[in-house]
Amino acid sequence: MGERADNKSMWKRLEGILGHWINQRKVLLSQYGELAIIKTFNSDNTLHGASVQEFCQSMVDYLSLVHFEVFEQVSQENIFSRAEYKQEAMDLMRGIQTTTDNLLDFNDKYLALDDLETLTSDLSLLGEELAQRFELEDEVIGLIRKSKVGEPQLIS
Repeated sequence: MGERADNKSMWKRLEGILGHWINQRKVLLSQYGELAIIKTFNSDNTLHGASVQEFCQSMVDYLSLVHFEVFEQVSQENIFSRAEYKQEAMDLMRGIQTTTDNLLDFNDKYLALDDLETLTSDLSLLGEELAQRFELEDEVIGLIRKSKVGEPQLIS
């Protein structure tokens, strides 16, 4: 009974983490959308600079959440009911790490906010990077949920 209760507790905790992850993604996407509708950025406009800084901070917070809260938990727990799920998740996480590096490059470039001239084109590229990342993240979430031992094997 103790193992079953521990397993149930682990999955409940994990679902909470996944829910928080998805909610934080929505916040990040909302902030990205607010920046993406600005057609011309001007470094003299303090609102533009503040918006970029706020977005960059949210993006770094998001990346930290995914890496330290989600992936650490996934790595530590015996989540995957099949070895191939675990291997696939690890491969996906490596792909996600590549996007992390690219997102951090964007953050580093705009941290100082001296020149916003290339921000519009960089935001477009960033949007493509985020879309690719979210697809990989969705696959990880799907694998986690498929692996739920003792639960219906539903793909979300």
